[in-house]
Amino acid sequence: MNFTVLGEVCAWKGRQVIPLGGPRTRALLAVLLLEADRVVPVDRIIRLFWEDEVPVTARNAVQGLVVALRRSLRGQPDVRLVTRGPGYLLHVDPGSVDVFRFRVEVERARTLPDREAADVLRDALALWRGAPLADIPFESVRVRLGGLLEQELLAALELRAEIELRLGKHRDLVPELARLADEHPVRESLHRLLMLAHYRSGRTAEALETYRRLNHRLVAEYGITTGPALRELHATMLRA
Repeated sequence: MNFTVLGEVCAWKGRQVIPLGGPRTRALLAVLLLEADRVVPVDRIIRLFWEDEVPVTARNAVQGLVVALRRSLRGQPDVRLVTRGPGYLLHVDPGSVDVFRFRVEVERARTLPDREAADVLRDALALWRGAPLADIPFESVRVRLGGLLEQELLAALELRAEIELRLGKHRDLVPELARLADEHPVRESLHRLLMLAHYRSGRTAEALETYRRLNHRLVAEYGITTGPALRELHATMLRA
């Protein structure tokens, strides 16, 4: 059995999609998958699902969701949902969950020569099929848990870009890095990579303009300037 959270939350047996019921049941599965083989307290599930407006029936509602999820997973010997202490624990092979495969491959890439690492990272990034937990309609679950996953995605994208810059693929990287920098307008690490890609492509003016826009936004919105590493890179480009 395989599970996906890097996109819609799904369960598969071979090519067959396993019905998971309603959105709260899928959300519960996502929470348990992301904490696979660890106890998730009922209180945490309640906070994720209802935030500050917790109904008196919340604990019973969670119990009902657990019953529904167990029904969906019935007959799958490699998956077990058990009650443990103050919460619930999902026993599952990490290799059957896309996010754990992604993490393993990203870490493996860090140990490899650049060309192999770039290929491994491309395969790992291909596991992403959209925004994480995309079909979960509860903002608290999607933002808190999905937001953390998106940070992992960005870190992996930056790692791959770092490697491909070393491999001389600066021109190919410019469009992707420009798009990512637009989507994350105050993420300094992305802007540094875009500056390097511009600079190494012979587009120094665009590299300097990237820095100017970032610094202006940081000052205007947060009252801070860029960090020392980015300022040093900017100074180096000015001196060149």
